[in-house]
Amino acid sequence: MNFLRKLLLTTAIVISMSIPAHASDGVAKAIILKGSVTAVNPKTKEETKLKKGSWVQEGFVVKTEPKSFVKFLFIDKSQMNLGPKSEMAISKFPKKDAGIITLMKGSLRSKVTKNYLDNKNKDKSKLFIKTKTAAMGVRGTDFMVTFNPVNENTALVTFSGAVAMAQITENIRNIQVSQAALEKVVSSDKAVIVTKGQFSGVSPGKTSRATTPVKINPGQLESMKSNDGSKEAPDQAAATKAPKKKFRSVIPPGVDAKGFSNKAKVAEQVEKVLGKSATIAVVDKVEKEKAASAENAPPPEGSVNASTGEIAPPAGGYIDVATAQYIAPPAGSVFDAATETYIPPADFGGFNPDTGAYENTNYTLTDDGKFVPTESPDRAPASVDGSGPAPSEGGVDGGGNAPPELAPLDKPIEPEIADDIGGGDDFGGSDAPSDSPADFAGVDQSELDEIVEDAQDTIEETIEDAEDERNEVLNNSTRVRFNINNSN
Repeated sequence: MNFLRKLLLTTAIVISMSIPAHASDGVAKAIILKGSVTAVNPKTKEETKLKKGSWVQEGFVVKTEPKSFVKFLFIDKSQMNLGPKSEMAISKFPKKDAGIITLMKGSLRSKVTKNYLDNKNKDKSKLFIKTKTAAMGVRGTDFMVTFNPVNENTALVTFSGAVAMAQITENIRNIQVSQAALEKVVSSDKAVIVTKGQFSGVSPGKTSRATTPVKINPGQLESMKSNDGSKEAPDQAAATKAPKKKFRSVIPPGVDAKGFSNKAKVAEQVEKVLGKSATIAVVDKVEKEKAASAENAPPPEGSVNASTGEIAPPAGGYIDVATAQYIAPPAGSVFDAATETYIPPADFGGFNPDTGAYENTNYTLTDDGKFVPTESPDRAPASVDGSGPAPSEGGVDGGGNAPPELAPLDKPIEPEIADDIGGGDDFGGSDAPSDSPADFAGVDQSELDEIVEDAQDTIEETIEDAEDERNEVLNNSTRVRFNINNSN
C-alpha cells in the first residue's frame, strides 16, 4: 500500500514538472492571440507555441512572428499587447513588487491599472519597461514603446497617464537590474515625464538623455491610440492612392481645440457626478495642474540646452514604429496654431488612418535616418525592414526630385503661422465664431463630428479626474472619522 502511494506521488510530481506554465505558476495569461506566438524557456531554450488561455512564467521570453499578435493579462490585472515581429522577456514579475519587462525588439502596448500596487505610494513605479538603451517607470497609464535593435532607438508615446523615461548608461546596461536600480534611474534629474499625446525618445549617438516630451501629429496619435496592435495595414494590392484630404478646422487660429469646446457644458456634466461645490474645487485644481504643465512645456518649434543636453524636437512629427524614429517637421513647415504643432511637408510622408503606421509613398526611411527613393512607389514599404504598410487613402504622396533629409532632433525651427489653417478671416480674426450657421458653410459633417468628439473627450477626461479627486477626498474623510471614533 505504501509502495502504491509512493508511486502515485512520484508520478504526480513528474507530471507537474513536465506541464508548461499554468495558472498556479504563470504570471501572464494570453487572452487574445493571432498568428504564431512562442514562449522560450531561458534555461532549456525550449520553445512552446502559445494559444489562447496559455500561461507564461516569469523569466520566459515571448516572440511573435510577422502578422502575429498577443494580448496578455497579468496577475495584477494589467494588460500588455506585443505587436508583430517583436520579442519581450518577463524579466521579473513578483506579486508584491513592480514587474520588469524587457523589450528586445519591436513594440508593445500596455495598459497598467491604477491601484499603484497595495502600498498606496503614487510616486513609486508599478511597472518597469526596459530596453537596451532606455528605462521607463509606469504609474498607471496607457502607452506604447518601440525598440529597434539595429539603431538601438527607443521611442515612447503616451496615450493617457504618465510614464517616466530615462536613457540607460553603459554601466547599468551590463548588470542584472533590480527594481530599486530602475526606480533610481527613472527618478533621476535626467528622467522626463511623458504625458498624454507626447513622445520622447532615446537615440544613442544623437542624444545623451531622453528627449524632452513633445506632441506628435494629432491625427497619427488618434489612429495609434485606437490600434491595440491587432489591426494591420491593408494589403498592398488592395491599397489605393488618393490625394490626402485637406483639413479645414472650424476652430479659429490661436484657440486651443479643447478650450474651444463648451466649458459650461463640461462643468454641467461633471456637476451631475460630484455636485456644484466639489465641481468648482476639482475643475480649479485640474486647470491649475494643466497650466503648470503647459508652463514647463517646450516651445512647439523645439529647443536645445547645450549645457544639460536637453533636446526638444519640433512638435507635430510622425513616429515610424518600424525603425523607432521620430520624423520631426523640418524648417519651413507650416504651424497650426489650433493644435500648436507643425505640419511636415508631403514628401516627409504620412500615416495609415486605420493603424497609425507611418507611410511614405515615394521614399523608404532607413534605420540610420535616410530617405531613399523606392524602386516601385506602388508597392514600396515605408521602412526598409519590409514591415511598413503600403500607401493608403490616409497616406501622403511624396514629391520632389531629391529625397528629403530627416530633420535633426536638435535643430529648432522658426515659427510660421499659416493664415489658411483654422479658417482665417472666416471667423473675423481671433474672435470666437458666432452661432450663425453661415460660419460653418463649406465644412464637412465629418469635421464637425471631430469637434464634437473632441469636446466629448474633454468631458470624459474631466469626469475621470473629478472622480479620482472625489475618491481621494472620501478616503481621507473616512480615515479622519475612523481616527476620531477610535480616540473616544
